[in-house]
Amino acid sequence: MTTEEQPTMEPVIWFEGTLIRDPQPHGGQDDWLLETLVDPDGDAPKITIRAHGAEHSANIRDNARKGSRLMVKGTAGDEGSGVDIEATSLAFDPSHDDPDGKQ
Repeated sequence: MTTEEQPTMEPVIWFEGTLIRDPQPHGGQDDWLLETLVDPDGDAPKITIRAHGAEHSANIRDNARKGSRLMVKGTAGDEGSGVDIEATSLAFDPSHDDPDGKQ
């Protein structure tokens, strides 16, 4: 996991992980919770990601399943909300592949 500091802005969090269950609807139509592990073979804690918006929803519906690998860019969730990261960008393997399956 990496954190970037930018002046007068929230730190940006980047990490790669694995979904440990299928995405769950959260609140509205385009609001999702994703539960991930950074190290699926280790004792790392679960990370809960909130993704909202039509673009995230389409990407999640098309590409996210239990066991999917993903890359996340986001900011810290609100204290006490149960959300660790508010996603600003999500990429699922193989959603970034070309139609012929090549990267």
